[in-house]
Amino acid sequence: MYVLDTNAFYYASGISQCTYDVNKLRKLINENDVFISSTSLFEFIIKYRNDIDVIHAGGEYLEKNGINIAGNVINPLPEGYSWRLSKISEQELQHLCEEVLNNKIDVESRFISLLFDMCLFSGYYFVALSTSEEISDIGFEVFTKVYKMFANINLEVFVDMFREGYKTDDCENYVRKSFYNLLAFELEKGIPFIERAKKLEDGDALQSVDDFISAEDYSDATSKLEKAMKSKTSTEYLQRLAIKYWKFHNDQELKKHIKNITTIFDKKVGLTALQDYFNDTLEKLLTSGAALWKNDLLDAIILCNVQDSHIMLTYDNGVIERIRKRKNKYTKYAESISVIEMLKS
Repeated sequence: MYVLDTNAFYYASGISQCTYDVNKLRKLINENDVFISSTSLFEFIIKYRNDIDVIHAGGEYLEKNGINIAGNVINPLPEGYSWRLSKISEQELQHLCEEVLNNKIDVESRFISLLFDMCLFSGYYFVALSTSEEISDIGFEVFTKVYKMFANINLEVFVDMFREGYKTDDCENYVRKSFYNLLAFELEKGIPFIERAKKLEDGDALQSVDDFISAEDYSDATSKLEKAMKSKTSTEYLQRLAIKYWKFHNDQELKKHIKNITTIFDKKVGLTALQDYFNDTLEKLLTSGAALWKNDLLDAIILCNVQDSHIMLTYDNGVIERIRKRKNKYTKYAESISVIEMLKS
């Protein structure tokens, strides 16, 4: 079977326009069994929740062409879901949106929070190891305590962040800016402790905060960090920390770090397509200071419906890049690339 990603669904149904010959896509849909992920359905419903005419048009296209909805464990269809979108009323749509939005906020905040924790851990790690000397055991204990101090509250922050983001007309941009600001804040507040911890030797005792670092020294350090991050995004600053780390290590060491950290966090993810997403995204953030795109997460969730079972239909270059990168790892990825090239030719 074929999986239609969100934008391909928009193009096929005429909701959005593209420069490719969509008649090829429509012919393929007409001649084969095709479905969209519940992730795409949720994105469609929330994006157009204030335009019931578009909801009706999209629903009609799905129904007329026999395109099924495949629920997944991450974005399960609401219990008892049976509404025909082509006939849904305003009241039914708003009720459906409430359920869908609750799921989206829960899922997206959890996974983006996890990515954030990877970035924060990496930033502290680079600072701790950006010297020719190994950090002491007690210094590493401070590193761990500082990281956990923030990590324990970040999920709650991201839930609120997504809740507010979906009240705006551009949740993608709202989340990106909020992610950058929070990362800047936690790097700024935590790095002075990590720098001080590097000077500790085994046998030293952990002191009170005031004895560990003076208020004046802490204020000076955070002010310098604030200025350093004002001219760049916090992910670009994170890249600078990675470069400094490189001075004492090498490229293989950074790749080893990325592999090690994603392996640690993989236990919290489980699904391989999502593990691939975290690895690729963290690599781009650390090596090039790349921008965060919330919708890349949604694409990864949709890819969970592919793996070795189905063929992806997409025009999204980011998704295509991810599929191409691992076409030798997953059977259906290579087939997907062949079909996508045909659609785009």
